[in-house]
Amino acid sequence: MRKMFSRQLVEARHEMLSIYEAVDLTLHDAVRAFVTDDKKLAAKAQSKTLQIDARCANLEAVCYNLIATQSPVASDFRLLQTVINIEFNLQRMCDKVRRIARAAKHKVNSDIELPAELVEIIEQEAAYVYRIVGTCISVLVCNDLTVMRDLLVQDDSVHELYEEFFRAYNRMASVELSDDSSYDDLRRAIMVSRYLDRIASISIDATSSLSFLLTGQRLSIADIAEIDDDELEAMRVPSGEGVILQPVSDARYVSALPADEISDALKALIERAKQGDDEIDEIEA
Repeated sequence: MRKMFSRQLVEARHEMLSIYEAVDLTLHDAVRAFVTDDKKLAAKAQSKTLQIDARCANLEAVCYNLIATQSPVASDFRLLQTVINIEFNLQRMCDKVRRIARAAKHKVNSDIELPAELVEIIEQEAAYVYRIVGTCISVLVCNDLTVMRDLLVQDDSVHELYEEFFRAYNRMASVELSDDSSYDDLRRAIMVSRYLDRIASISIDATSSLSFLLTGQRLSIADIAEIDDDELEAMRVPSGEGVILQPVSDARYVSALPADEISDALKALIERAKQGDDEIDEIEA
């Protein structure tokens, strides 16, 4: 019975990572649709977000069912809480991705031609957001809290671009436009930039949940940035029988991520997974 429970814990973790990958790839599609005026791709991205929502709801139900029926010990309970917290934030991210896809469809339907400067900033901002999401997933697969420090700098870069977008928008909004519809179009554009900014922040919030799994403490990214590597390692708490982290196995569920958006450590794990490396290192949480 406990072996089945342990397997269910592993499956829940894998599903969480797979959903994270799906959110990342769908975000790429939504932004590409917005930038290139691809209505078909926008509709596809929007449809994918609904599928992701259904997967999140199912994962949440599975986790609560395990809590209710399996009486998990402390470490197992921490894992389930972590999965539930990340799943909740993935739903929030997915909502923002869906809004970007909707904006892309509106842009095409209304025959909107946005200023090249705004589109370029959105592309730059999206590139930073992709890197943040890739780093977050790298942290979760590699179980490496030290990598989380990079997220603070990356998040600042995204927010700076969002502010730059806002300044560019204000300069253009001060120009007399033809009608109210034109103003509305620009407002929709600025919301896309805002959605990207929020996706980055939510992804970082989700990833900080790993600290609870590994240390039993709820640490923010800012907290972790002030703790040195040795102290972080000393804060790790032993896990129960069910919580065995398997990085190579986990990497198989995020192998479709663009290589330039993830850590070198995760790249190596994905390569091992693709080569069929069965010698999976088990790491106690």
